[in-house]
Amino acid sequence: MNNIEHDTGPSATGQILCGTRTFKGVSPDSIRTLVENSRLRPVSPGEALFRPGDRYDQRLYILVEGNIVMHRPSGSQDSCQPGDFIGLANYLDDDDYHSAAIATTRTIVLESRAEVMHRLEQKHPDLFNSLNRVIAAKLRERSPDRSITSGALAQPVTRVMKSPVASCDPKTTLLEAFRLMQERKIGSMVVKDLEEKLLGVLTYSGLAEVMLLTDASPDDSIMKAACETPRVIEPITPLWEAEELMQRKTAKYLIVVEGVKPVGIVSQTDILRTLIYRPGTLSNRIRRSATLKELVGHSSQLADAAEDARETNHRPSAAVRLLSETHLMIQRRAIQLTLEWMESKGYGPPPADYALIIMGSGGRREMLLNPDQDNGIIIEDSAAKENKQVAEWFERFSKRVNRNLDKVGYMICPGEIMARNPMYRKSLSQWKKQVSHITAKPTEKAARWSNVLFDFDTLYGNDALTMELRRHVLTEIQTKPRLLKLMADHDAEGRPAIGFFNQLIITTKDEQGEWIDIKRNGLRIVSDVARVFALQNGVAVQNTSDRLKALARIGKLSDDFTVTVQEAYEELLDLLLSHQIRQARAGKKLNKLIDPEKLTPQSRGTLRMAMRAVKRFQDRLQDDYGTEIF
Repeated sequence: MNNIEHDTGPSATGQILCGTRTFKGVSPDSIRTLVENSRLRPVSPGEALFRPGDRYDQRLYILVEGNIVMHRPSGSQDSCQPGDFIGLANYLDDDDYHSAAIATTRTIVLESRAEVMHRLEQKHPDLFNSLNRVIAAKLRERSPDRSITSGALAQPVTRVMKSPVASCDPKTTLLEAFRLMQERKIGSMVVKDLEEKLLGVLTYSGLAEVMLLTDASPDDSIMKAACETPRVIEPITPLWEAEELMQRKTAKYLIVVEGVKPVGIVSQTDILRTLIYRPGTLSNRIRRSATLKELVGHSSQLADAAEDARETNHRPSAAVRLLSETHLMIQRRAIQLTLEWMESKGYGPPPADYALIIMGSGGRREMLLNPDQDNGIIIEDSAAKENKQVAEWFERFSKRVNRNLDKVGYMICPGEIMARNPMYRKSLSQWKKQVSHITAKPTEKAARWSNVLFDFDTLYGNDALTMELRRHVLTEIQTKPRLLKLMADHDAEGRPAIGFFNQLIITTKDEQGEWIDIKRNGLRIVSDVARVFALQNGVAVQNTSDRLKALARIGKLSDDFTVTVQEAYEELLDLLLSHQIRQARAGKKLNKLIDPEKLTPQSRGTLRMAMRAVKRFQDRLQDDYGTEIF
């Protein structure tokens, strides 16, 4: 042991913590403040900081020197490393101790009072982020093993990679690379030397950004301005591992290499296409459906599709996105059959360009097993003005679409947010006018409406109309942001299922029991906060995971905080999706209600930690808008 036990000042302790994995990225000033507001505590060999059954002592410990072994309830033992938090779960949950922390050598820990650490988290974002990084790691540790041994994602990347990969050499200029990618209609190229060694990767978006936003010359070498460090994998890597690497590293492309030689390239789209279009799946049968009766039969197999998606996707968010694509295929085919019916009855084809939009969870690609209908229609302005025949055609079409979607399993929206409602069947200019009105004179009702409507995407028709409406929404929100404050207030009405002492709390009671509403008191809060932050910052993507990544890219959220929220979101999605699959298998009515008493102790601990992360995310929104959460 060095002289730290003789140095009670912050210097020696701070130097040790600065070099640890936990405090990577934390400034020396923040570490010094932490040390100055804590105390060094010596621990003798064999002495326990705490044991199972001990009351939580409102302390958080950080190993500085020596060795502490954690004895888990499962019987496993883990050695702590310098900088590791000890008793973090208890700090987060305000719960009594279930493990033992025992010193095996002469040891020194930094002991911080919980109230002090909470205050430091608020004042020092880098300390806040270090805790988030640890929380994310803990959530991963508590997660079930999601390794995939069969199905489409168990295949090696060589099955889907593009090969040979487009390439260029280091002498290629920015202009030459730009023209080459335009001509070939490709989004990426690798950069190789004369010996075929991989030097980097060039993306179309990265190249365009360099040329438009920097002072780079078109004659500059790509190596000087636009060449990115590649993410590489081996040919035997299974697709689920490739997908996980893309998620963790926020990479759109992976380069497949043999030794140092690039032999192929894999994109996120390649993996998604593999899942959606694999032969013999429900998707292909949906496309071939000739009648609504056939579609009804296919929609009854959605539980099978959900289970298949869960078993063949490493991340629950990817499984839910894939399940959503299946829902959308059923709905699109129902729309196509409706159009065929319109023609067969003599009403003719659509008299004007239009976009049938889907809102809410469908617009985000986050549908579970029992979504209802949230949809509307945008009609092009030129045909909609003062044209009774156009209005009558779309009214008849909308009513038939909503009726047919109900027949194939998508129940009528209780709030009538559907195309058959004239409020949601308007011309583009009328939609814009309504958006402008609610942003100029926002109300609580408009905020609730916006939290559904503003997650919209094209279900069928001309996507250009949808994109124009989305552009208008983002512009109006940027110039008149008062609506966002009311949307944040609306989010605050739903609280995470975690109490004042960070214990899981019941959110719903009925004659059959006490429950936690995983959607209302967990998932919806994450999607609400991500939506408000996305609109606030002009982010156009709809999916919650995509929004989180975008917010990290623009610096609104730190990478560590984003990972924490995403991991919590994954846990909640997995819990709810598996719950609904079990209900469907048992022939029960589907809901979003979980009985925490039926969860294993490990699952309850994971749920509690996930809810704690959700609360931290909601608190971040509160900090931005001053929303009081009771």
